Amino acid sequence: MLRILPIASGSTGNCMLVDVDGRKIMIDLGVPVKTLLKTLSDNAYSCRDVDAVLITHTHSDHVKGLDVCMKQIDAPIYMSSTSKGTLMMEQAIALLYGEKSEILQGLWVTAIRTSHDCPGSIGFRIETEDTCLGYITDLGVIPESTMELLFGSQCIVIESNHDVEMLRYGKYPFFLKKRILSEKGHLSNDACSEAIARFAERGTKNFLLAHLSRENNRPDLALDCARKATAGMNVQIEVLPVYGENIIEVSE
Repeated sequence: MLRILPIASGSTGNCMLVDVDGRKIMIDLGVPVKTLLKTLSDNAYSCRDVDAVLITHTHSDHVKGLDVCMKQIDAPIYMSSTSKGTLMMEQAIALLYGEKSEILQGLWVTAIRTSHDCPGSIGFRIETEDTCLGYITDLGVIPESTMELLFGSQCIVIESNHDVEMLRYGKYPFFLKKRILSEKGHLSNDACSEAIARFAERGTKNFLLAHLSRENNRPDLALDCARKATAGMNVQIEVLPVYGENIIEVSE
């Protein structure tokens, strides 16, 4: 069983609760504690249900609620050793890149190095004997080594940040456009869709498009690009809302 509660997704904040065969994993805490508590409560969850917390990287839209939210959550927190040092969180447990670690009984996490302009940035492969979720956002490119670590996932949460033409002709200053388009920036709709097609060829059937830019993308553009890339394939693709309210039940 895989249930996903997308609490927030995008530059204003990122936070997601993943219920993997009854184990509840929180990914990032880039939201105010009021938002966290309300969204969990509205979906019959609470902070007491959280079994572990995973942090992708230390940009503020992923950790700005970390200190306050963790006062409500009594669970171990995992991140890269670099992020642990940056945040000065002695209680955090460092994950090693590419190493499969059993963080809960019967649940393993593999930290996947991501190409982003934040030292220690990672994504995750989260799996039990029956279920596997991939999670990769905030990255400029997806190297083959990353692809291989995610092949065979039941569901993949993947960044589809911007439409290249909207970004190029938009209002952002040149230095910011250059950053976003770089190999340590953010994944475009086209790059995301190419990756989705390859993942689908290896058996993944469910995709959630995440971290869409409000200024340089639209949900319909991201979805249309992904659907064109996977035409004729048996896949389900959804766009995560900026602020989620409802649980997504992922089919087998």
